Amino acid sequence: MNILFVATELAPHAKAGGLGDVMAALPMALARAGHGVSLVVPLHRGLKRAGEFRATSLEMEFPAGGKMERARVWQGKRGGVALWGIEKDEYFDRAQLYGEGGGDYPDSLERFNFFARAAVELARYIEPTPEVIQVNDWHAALVPAYVRALGLPMKTLFTIHNLRYQGEFPAQDFRKLDLPEGIFRPEGLEFFGKLNLLKGAITLSDAVNTVSPTYAREIQKKEHGCGLHDVLRGKGKWLSGILNGIDEEVWNPATDGELKKNFRRGNLAGRLECRVALERETGLEPANGRPIFGMVTRLVREKGVDLVLGAAGEMVQQGGRLVILGAGDPVLEKALTELAGKHPKQIVVRTGYNEGFARRIFGGSDFFLMPSRSEPCGLTQMYAMRYGAIPVVGDVGGLHDTVEDWNLEKKMGTGLRFEPTEKGMRGALSRALALWDTPSMMKLIRQNGIKKSWSWKAAVPAYEKIYRSLVG
Repeated sequence: MNILFVATELAPHAKAGGLGDVMAALPMALARAGHGVSLVVPLHRGLKRAGEFRATSLEMEFPAGGKMERARVWQGKRGGVALWGIEKDEYFDRAQLYGEGGGDYPDSLERFNFFARAAVELARYIEPTPEVIQVNDWHAALVPAYVRALGLPMKTLFTIHNLRYQGEFPAQDFRKLDLPEGIFRPEGLEFFGKLNLLKGAITLSDAVNTVSPTYAREIQKKEHGCGLHDVLRGKGKWLSGILNGIDEEVWNPATDGELKKNFRRGNLAGRLECRVALERETGLEPANGRPIFGMVTRLVREKGVDLVLGAAGEMVQQGGRLVILGAGDPVLEKALTELAGKHPKQIVVRTGYNEGFARRIFGGSDFFLMPSRSEPCGLTQMYAMRYGAIPVVGDVGGLHDTVEDWNLEKKMGTGLRFEPTEKGMRGALSRALALWDTPSMMKLIRQNGIKKSWSWKAAVPAYEKIYRSLVG
């Protein structure tokens, strides 16, 4: 089958979150299964400089934003996947993918309308013609609308990586799009008087999936539906949840060059060196006989960062240490930085994102914190388990699907799950500290996590089933 992925991220050179990692792995897994797979992305500054794409002679002309636009097409190849880049320096040669200073760029609608229209135009050039276009998150969400408006034969699958971010704009901004007026209606892009791109993709695509089974169920309820629960329920059998995987070759502590010492499942001796190296790199109080908690996350309330702020003081009193890497809400960034200033030997906060440092946190921390209130899938808990850090997670979405809560009687489990509240957070930290005081149990639960496989092998048949249903 021939599939075209449309997304705005591709790790490692254009990545803001898990979407970039998924686009670097899922298309290749499908290509290995024998499918014809292409991926089109905006030619962001990082992708253009990395050298993986090369300019072609293909230039496309199409209407966008009420005028005729031109896009130059670049091409590359990765693991059997044909890569396509849409060049428009005015829109994509920028310091960040989506925005700076904690907000989106003011011309986000124009940027991603241009990209969606260009991606649909490109689908006409690709040979063999894609049978299914898999569209990812709101930045690409206008693709199903253009496929319908242009009467193209491709089927569309819309993948929701995070329902909370919907691409919502004032109703009058619909005029910036090159779509028939009839598409701005409740059955299309209109939602309570506004232009809502993600909602439009849900209603106009042929099928919708999310990135974990539990999240697919959660978002059909008011509590987690972000206002779209009724719209999602309306998809019926055409809404499903497929758990993400990770690239186990890329995320492998036995070969990871960022680690002080490599280690593998059968021999974790090198992990102790990674732990000592993390202490030295961060300036944490060394060798105090107490655990290190790590976090690699977006610093937003959705990820439970405020819960960490509330519980960190108590954790420090009990000897725990904390290393946080992330960026997001300036208020939360400031609060975390101030907290670290009060406990410089116990709490370290680095804002921004550095993948090498993230890997060293996975390889050197004892526990990995993800107190999320909502988590479509999550990849970092999988990375953490693979690198031997025990996850302590909110019992939601993909965290519920990937982390088995530790059962002392049965000696089974891969981590600790808790209700993401202040009480639940404190209880989870107490459980973690009690577990730390029982080294034999720490060893067992760590080994349980390392043994788990998070490859894409299980996801590929599930996606194939959707493709066959759409095309067949």
